Amino acid sequence: HCGSGEVAIMNLTAGKPVSIKSSEGDTRKMKTWKIEIVLACLSVVGLIGVAVTKTLWTKAMFSALEFHFPITTCAISCAVTIVALAPVFLCIDLKPVPKGQYGNFTTIAVLTALDLACMNLGLDALDVSVQQALNAATPAAVIMFELLFFRKVRSTWVYLPFIPLIAGSVLTTLASGSHESSPSGVFFMICAIFSGALKAITTHNFLTKMKNEMGVLSFLFWLDIAMLSLLIPGAYLFEEFRGIAHWPRALEIFAWAVVISNGLFGGVRAWLVKVVLKYNTALTKVVCDIIIKAATIGLSVVIFQNTLTTWMLVGIILTMGGFSLYTTAAFYEKMSLRNCVDSPVVKKGKRSCSRKSEPACMVAQAVPERRRISDGDVEEQPLLDSPQHASRA
Repeated sequence: HCGSGEVAIMNLTAGKPVSIKSSEGDTRKMKTWKIEIVLACLSVVGLIGVAVTKTLWTKAMFSALEFHFPITTCAISCAVTIVALAPVFLCIDLKPVPKGQYGNFTTIAVLTALDLACMNLGLDALDVSVQQALNAATPAAVIMFELLFFRKVRSTWVYLPFIPLIAGSVLTTLASGSHESSPSGVFFMICAIFSGALKAITTHNFLTKMKNEMGVLSFLFWLDIAMLSLLIPGAYLFEEFRGIAHWPRALEIFAWAVVISNGLFGGVRAWLVKVVLKYNTALTKVVCDIIIKAATIGLSVVIFQNTLTTWMLVGIILTMGGFSLYTTAAFYEKMSLRNCVDSPVVKKGKRSCSRKSEPACMVAQAVPERRRISDGDVEEQPLLDSPQHASRA
């Protein structure tokens, strides 16, 4: 006998009746599952749309509105984010920067402000396609700094994509003539690449730790305040305030509405990245980055009617191909190392790692237990020159 909402069936193997509860719980789970699928799709589409729109909108401001004040644009973005976040802290607590982390926090703010300012200075001086091709070379700088400063050795498959990646970036720059017409733009993009790479390898560990201690919103709030205090003097040194005073559209409400609205994209993009990683896999984020690069370059050529020579096209294809191969190889290397660290290489005489991931497993096992490598980890880098590494290898 079963109560209401239950169905009695016979277990043919045991000969005993088994009751199955009604499908209310399954229906609820199905609805939740469908909602999560919708959120996963919307987050991916939203991230791609916001990231592409942010770059194209900023370039349109520089060209169509003649708002050639890239550092001020960064400062406005920080100010808009601060104003948007302030009311939130009426409902939740605003956590301060942890004691003993002021130096680390200042380092994050300086490198982030430098990265954003140089990126916008390069975007103002160069075509979007050239700027994006140069920006795609950032992983090469990251890998170089990891090798020089921390002796971090990656898989061969991670290094190989840098051949087409760097060749494509250089070819695109030379074919466009940017090295002659806009040498300052190329210089600022190189500065952005190196500052972004330094930020990635030196601040990732305590940046993640600080976000967890403070919360993402509190961290972004204080970070934007710190960056704003750096960007305002930078804009003054580049005489942008004097240029704004003589800007032909300085008294137009619509022009300022476009400039201020552009500042909202930074915070929205950061939030969408978090949502994408929550409802999707890390591989989805990797694919999004590739699509964003390709879509930004393609749409910029159409919208701004940039001249695209044959060699520029070849350079862009090489850059996108190298960038795609690198992101894919880096993702699979990360997964291989994670799997090998979580389980021993040999269990009861059997391998727990596949032949393809065997080199990564050997590296992971050569690292002492308390010095295991995690993606982007800086403070816990493997001691590749240690006696323990030599003996275990």
